[in-house]
Amino acid sequence: MTTETKDRPGAAGDDILAELNLEAVAADAPDLDLDLDAVMNADPEAEPTGAASRYDFHRPRSISRRFEQNLQNIAELFARNATVNLTSLLRSNLLIEFQGIQLKSFAEYREALPRPTCLAVLALRPLIGHSLLHLDLALSFVILKRLMGGRPDSEDRVRPFTEIERGILGHFVGRLTEMLRSACAKLVEISPERIGLENNPDYVAGIPAGDTIAALRFRLRLEAVEGLLELTLPISAFAPVRDIFDPEEHVEARSREEMHQDRRQILDMIQSTASEVVVRMGELSLPLDRVLALREGDLLHLPQPVDAPLTVLVEGREVFLAEAGRINQNRAVKLVRKIEKE
Repeated sequence: MTTETKDRPGAAGDDILAELNLEAVAADAPDLDLDLDAVMNADPEAEPTGAASRYDFHRPRSISRRFEQNLQNIAELFARNATVNLTSLLRSNLLIEFQGIQLKSFAEYREALPRPTCLAVLALRPLIGHSLLHLDLALSFVILKRLMGGRPDSEDRVRPFTEIERGILGHFVGRLTEMLRSACAKLVEISPERIGLENNPDYVAGIPAGDTIAALRFRLRLEAVEGLLELTLPISAFAPVRDIFDPEEHVEARSREEMHQDRRQILDMIQSTASEVVVRMGELSLPLDRVLALREGDLLHLPQPVDAPLTVLVEGREVFLAEAGRINQNRAVKLVRKIEKE
């Protein structure tokens, strides 16, 4: 009695598997330490550990080098000006240092902020929308004490501001925004306006959660106390002045006829431009008293022979060697060789 393998699905596969030494294959395979049940029941939406993070092409997380450099220049100038100005205001040793730029979504930034904190909402026209100035809350209380004539000691407890403290700190934020206006003046004139002062980041509105923001980070140290100062600018806010902060080089497409016409105009300009041409017969070094004593008819003995080539200078540069001669009744030189510079 014979059995046909075509009537039993998978028989050919069984024959192939039978020829393999599965134990040997398993022994040679790397130790992946995988749980088969966990793999079969895994959530298809979940990302495995160590996988590349997802990237949203509609909300890029990078800016051009030129844009970044302009923001960095503003931040460094702001730090220098604010250090000098606020040291005088607080009558204490104060130092503000620029720490760098961070790019992230506003939702990520807001989620990472402490609660409560000190957050000033600003309008920086012509930038559109709102920007933020974040000051470490503990440091804010130290600054308040100094502004009211107290010692710059750390606050024992964290609490929201009183109305009087809000007013005083509002004037301090105004001084900071004035330093920012001065730092931006080389690129664009901005008109800072304080919209509000919040202790709870969740109450801040006016910036979409998915918008990319540039957080300019500073370290502020007042006497022995230090904390973080951040200026948060949405990238979309730069739309009206994007060509200033992030200029693009435009390549002008020109036809061959236009380029030929340009070359002809340049050639005509060169041909009509006067240049100084000097033929040097020879050189001789003399003391100043002998030069002052020279008179008409004096003979000067040159070191080179009479038949030696002459040097032709164009605009002070040695360009050709030449031979002396005459054309009709005019003295002339014949160019014999171009001087090659090393």
